[in-house]
Amino acid sequence: MGNFKKHLALVKEKLQATVTAYQNKQHTVVGDLATKVVEQLVEAGAAKKNEHFGTHKERHEYCNKNFPSKVNESMRKVWFAYGDLGYDGVNGHRAKVVMENLKIVINFFEERFNEKIEPEINI
Repeated sequence: MGNFKKHLALVKEKLQATVTAYQNKQHTVVGDLATKVVEQLVEAGAAKKNEHFGTHKERHEYCNKNFPSKVNESMRKVWFAYGDLGYDGVNGHRAKVVMENLKIVINFFEERFNEKIEPEINI
């Protein structure tokens, strides 16, 4: 099973790298890292309940059952941008959309965990 603090530390590390990549206009990297941030946030939440996922499908099903639709929609926008940014990574607009949705997800989990997740996302 996962460890909440370990997952949260991974979130913060990957979030820092995502923000830095966005600021440096490394748009293809933004989708990759943002996807990992969201996955680790979901894993952190599950770890609090002593749960863990073996597949992406299990993670998505868990999200649909446990999170509000607005948060799920934002998570999907981050996840589905992964491929778009990989193939069309020069599109700074797409990376900006990812960051906007990542901010919604981060804010939700900060409230849920009652813990600030740094760094701030400034778009």
